[in-house]
Amino acid sequence: MKLGKRLQTLHDVVTEDYQHIWDCCCDHGQLGAQFLDSSQAHIHFVDVVPALIAKVKLDLARFFPEAEARYSLYTQDVAKLPLAQHSGRQLVIIAGVGGDLTAELMTSLCHKLPDEVDFLLCPVHHHYTLRQTLQSLPLKLIHESLVEENRRIYEVLYLTSGKTGAAITPLGKAIWQQGTLSKRYLEKTLEHYARVAKGKPEAQNIFSAYQQVTLSIG
Repeated sequence: MKLGKRLQTLHDVVTEDYQHIWDCCCDHGQLGAQFLDSSQAHIHFVDVVPALIAKVKLDLARFFPEAEARYSLYTQDVAKLPLAQHSGRQLVIIAGVGGDLTAELMTSLCHKLPDEVDFLLCPVHHHYTLRQTLQSLPLKLIHESLVEENRRIYEVLYLTSGKTGAAITPLGKAIWQQGTLSKRYLEKTLEHYARVAKGKPEAQNIFSAYQQVTLSIG
């Protein structure tokens, strides 16, 4: 199963061994299926849409007939993941949804974490407000980067509730070290907040913050 560039990047970022990987808002389950093929972890496919989970179930039965004991399927709210019911290292992936929803889900999950849990996030927008929420949670940064697919640029955030890692910043640091991709991302971000600030004066502060990034990469 060939993944698109965004999902392949998410897969390749993960170099640790996990006992459980949660593919949340899994859509067609392609990322979870790739981990099912490449790792020994138990893969949990989660989505609130019953039809999507039903389709994932059919696809897994077709392409992974010998792996039925290594995956589980859930039609439920990601905020209510039963993380505490499982032992061993766990990775929760939340990708393809908005930053506001991602922030809500992360807040709910982090208020009841069992031991150490890692997170891999790739929201579609509202990165600044998401990062502000993440700063308020008991999380540290393992890795951050940008990935472009179909002319859209995404932030990838690999986080941990463990003790080792860097502080999460509201603008990011490593994402501004990817050459022309970083510059184009900054230009798009500035254009976006310039438009938003015309109708929402409070967005001017965010626009001004991103303006300072120009000095560090340009």
